[in-house]
Amino acid sequence: MDEKKSAARKYPLLGAAAYLLVPGERRKKAAGHFRKAGFEAAKGLGMLVKPEKPPETDPKNERQRINIG
Repeated sequence: MDEKKSAARKYPLLGAAAYLLVPGERRKKAAGHFRKAGFEAAKGLGMLVKPEKPPETDPKNERQRINIG
């Protein structure tokens, strides 16, 4: 039993590929899951690639400070 668990930990992509290749309802659900995960990964990489814009220093956007006391 321990051998199965350690083998599954060593080859997660093999398990995912086998899960996708098996026909049926599980395959549809797994394909949807991996598609969504791929989109999320692509969006994350896109956010890392974009340079961060400096904040605009418009006086209208500044917060007002109210002193109490």
